[in-house]
Amino acid sequence: MLFQITYHSFSRPGLSITEIEDIITQAKKFNSAHEISGCLIYNKGYFLQVLEGEKQLVTSLINSIKLDDRHDHFTILSEGETNERTFKEWSMAFYHDPLNTELNGEVQEIKDKLLALSASSEKSIFAMKVFWYNVRNLLTEKGYYKPG
Repeated sequence: MLFQITYHSFSRPGLSITEIEDIITQAKKFNSAHEISGCLIYNKGYFLQVLEGEKQLVTSLINSIKLDDRHDHFTILSEGETNERTFKEWSMAFYHDPLNTELNGEVQEIKDKLLALSASSEKSIFAMKVFWYNVRNLLTEKGYYKPG
């Protein structure tokens, strides 16, 4: 049985694209070595991420992310078990919407794919429904779902 967890956080003020790229590089290396997959969305100062893999490894990774000073107001949105991965081929997929710029073709294609995937998430487990709901809202600038 696999474990999936979705969280969101705010980035530290002044976080540079170089620092975000470092996060992605480290995540891909760690996740590949530990059979963790997932997707990270960064848009206008917000992180939204889903991670999936063996529960103890994912939980340990989440605890490390909570302590990372590049994140602020870390909030777990959902977690749960599933029989299959949503992001089978992605040790870490990443989407970043640059501020005040036109999206180039590749970035627009990724955004379109993420929005299409979010529209087809009705049969997902709750953790993934929460993730895709937040992807849609973040990429269409409606904001986050805030539980409770």
